[in-house]
Amino acid sequence: MERMDLCKASDAVSSMQALRALLTEDLDDIENRIQELAKSPLATSDSDISEMQVYCVARAALYSGLAGINEVLGWVRLMAAKDIDGNVAEVVKSLPTVPVFSIQ
Repeated sequence: MERMDLCKASDAVSSMQALRALLTEDLDDIENRIQELAKSPLATSDSDISEMQVYCVARAALYSGLAGINEVLGWVRLMAAKDIDGNVAEVVKSLPTVPVFSIQ
C-alpha cells in the first residue's frame, strides 16, 4: 500500500473529526433522553416503551457510526507518510489507533 500524504488528506481528516464531534453530541443527547425516560413514572407505558426502543436503535446507530469514523481515522494514522526519521505530523498523533492483525 502506498503511504498517504497528510496534506492531501487533511480536509478529509478535518471533516471526519467534525462528524465525530457531532455524532458524539447526538449520542450524549440520546443517552440523556434514555436516562430521563427510564426515571419517568410512566416508563412502563406502551408509548414510553416504544420511545425507548427508538432511542436504543438510534444509540446503536450512533455507536456504529462513531466506530466506523474511528476506524477510518485509525487507518489514516497508520497510512500517514512519515519523514526520514520516522516521525509523523502532530495532527496524526492525535488520531485514534486501529489494531493491525497479522495475516499469518
